[in-house]
Amino acid sequence: MSDAPLAPGYAKRAPIIDDAPAVARVIAACQRADGDDATMTAEEVVSDWEGADLAEEAVAVTAPDGQIAAYADLVNRRYVQTSVYGYVHPDHRGRGLGAALVRWGETWTRDRLHRAPAPARVVVQHFVRAADEAAVRLMETCGYTPVRTHYVMAIELDGPRPSPAWPTEIAVRPFVAGQDDWALYEAGEDAYRDMWGRPPSTLDRWLAPTRAEGFDPTLWFLAEDQRGGEVAAFCLCMAVAGRGHVNSLGVRRAYRRRGLGLALLLHAFGEFYRRGVREVDLSVDAESRTGAPRLYGRAGMLITKSYVLYRKELRPGEDISAPAGDE
Repeated sequence: MSDAPLAPGYAKRAPIIDDAPAVARVIAACQRADGDDATMTAEEVVSDWEGADLAEEAVAVTAPDGQIAAYADLVNRRYVQTSVYGYVHPDHRGRGLGAALVRWGETWTRDRLHRAPAPARVVVQHFVRAADEAAVRLMETCGYTPVRTHYVMAIELDGPRPSPAWPTEIAVRPFVAGQDDWALYEAGEDAYRDMWGRPPSTLDRWLAPTRAEGFDPTLWFLAEDQRGGEVAAFCLCMAVAGRGHVNSLGVRRAYRRRGLGLALLLHAFGEFYRRGVREVDLSVDAESRTGAPRLYGRAGMLITKSYVLYRKELRPGEDISAPAGDE
């Protein structure tokens, strides 16, 4: 797809930190248009930008009056999988800005094909609200294929949560930067071998949040096997603008079916409640091989949004994001 020019009066540029309030307004307007509460704040945008190279990994589209009309950023996984997250203010829809954001993500990925491992398949993907007919048409017009459904699940903490039940040899504690780096990385890569569509990650990517201003290690929970000190499971959380987010939850294969995932969730909910946080959410693959949506349901979480993952292949090859087989 060629990188065609924008509509007259519109222009692309890299966002800067001072644009966070304007970007938050665009995203909040999109939330309202989708029938959701407009919860996005500048604080959350800045948090999302921590560790990102805005000059390379994000784009803002300005309207003739200079205001930001559309915005996109991306998550790059080893240059074999680019996830693009784009937003067009409702007042500026129907002018080709959504297609421009799609082209931007594809161009970004094509320009870096030489950095992907030689035998690997390269894809670019978008998460689209299942009920957003215009976005679905855009994906189909641009040659994308629906491949997966993902949920956002949330819980309202209207009272103290049940106490978690831990296996006798397991103890939970906060992450310690510098001490637990490699142990967390090994546990995470082991736990996520079953995750569909996720290429192997790196130690640097796992630790990227720890370098962000405001990182709170007391919301990164490690379930440790006291017999040998191995990290058996983990629940990595954050709180932004009064809302809690579970960013990563995983249990190593050898420790599954013992209630560790549920125990960690309840532990996290208890800590959020103690801090005055009343809303907690996370995202999950609807077809998770480990049954994650059922686990979250048992913890009291409900599905609040449904997204369809649309994907386009830019270079054929070996799918290194395919989940490992059962052992």
